[in-house]
Amino acid sequence: MRILLTCCVLAASLSSIPATAATYMIGDDDGFGVGVPDNADHPFLGVPPYDNRSASEKAATNGAQYTDTYSTTQPGYSPQPGTVATFIFSGLGSGWTQGAMTFDLADFQASTFGATIVTYNGIVQNWAFNDGYPRTAIHSFDLQQDVLSSINTLGSLTVKIDRAGSGDFYGFDYAKLTDFNIVNPMPSVPEPATWMMMIAGFALVGSTIRRRRHQHGAALAA
Repeated sequence: MRILLTCCVLAASLSSIPATAATYMIGDDDGFGVGVPDNADHPFLGVPPYDNRSASEKAATNGAQYTDTYSTTQPGYSPQPGTVATFIFSGLGSGWTQGAMTFDLADFQASTFGATIVTYNGIVQNWAFNDGYPRTAIHSFDLQQDVLSSINTLGSLTVKIDRAGSGDFYGFDYAKLTDFNIVNPMPSVPEPATWMMMIAGFALVGSTIRRRRHQHGAALAA
């Protein structure tokens, strides 16, 4: 009886566990720059040189050093004076068939100041945004087959953002890569109705077993 109940509980628990895709994130998702929430207005209070990164971001070498700054590559408002920001996702392996990139960013006004040139493993992406100052925004992109193929070949994804042709300010809070092929189970608690059905089922099974034992004992006594 105990073994049966244990198996029932385990089966019910496993059937109630949803799944989530694997994610790789550069940045900390703590609110753009000065803690401004996603998809919200933000004031620009920075004065050159302006750098609002945390200590861990300042010590990073994998692209995280570009997050939480008012302008990723604008001289005087950035960790470095160049025009290219690079985010590197390594150790990705192969077998990618579906994925996405998500960026928490701010201030793009391509039609006014010129668009940036962005590449995923050297493959050009469209980044002609007009969210406009002083807005933060979440942008998500499904990875195209040529990008997926390059990840499978290289085992990594390098995102380069070049503002050489743009005079705009812009910044990032995080860059997140999602692999929809790797599924991580997340534990959850069954709904109350599910528990009631389980309890009723256990009671019925227990009652049946007890009745059979009683009948078997009576037959032996006779």
